[in-house]
Amino acid sequence: MDKRLELNLEVKNSIVKALFILLEQKALSEMTIKEIVLKAGVARASFYRNFKSKEDVILYFLNTLLLQYKKKYSADLAHIARYDNVLRTFTYVLTYQMELRSLFQAKLGQMFLDAINEYIITSTNLQHEKQLYKYPFYSYAGALYNVIYYWITTGCKETPIEMTEAYFNSLHL
Repeated sequence: MDKRLELNLEVKNSIVKALFILLEQKALSEMTIKEIVLKAGVARASFYRNFKSKEDVILYFLNTLLLQYKKKYSADLAHIARYDNVLRTFTYVLTYQMELRSLFQAKLGQMFLDAINEYIITSTNLQHEKQLYKYPFYSYAGALYNVIYYWITTGCKETPIEMTEAYFNSLHL
């Protein structure tokens, strides 16, 4: 990778990490760009070169999270709710539990749900399908989001395998 691109990626990741550390301490609306760049150890100009707002940092994080997931797993999106796909999702999400917990506690979980929906709809090439065909995918995303939300906010006491089994058991209520 080009050295400049590597350095820019490092700057972006430092800003993301700083924002999430601060998000554990205070609301996004109370956080300043100055606090973020001080915590990240980067110049204010670096923030604005890469992001338009604090929300933009979160969107960058979520998009990166989902792009990395897509690269790591070539999920069979035609059968997205298969056991192995759901297990991989819980295993992957566990890696980002601190960031997601911060998002949820800050009442910003909708951003995560929107990112999941966008990921599923674009990954399955459903953008141009009839609305009625999309409902099962939104239903899957919403159910998965809510289970992830509850799991993360209650401390991830269960393993990804237990969560996957609980998810599938819940579909038969």
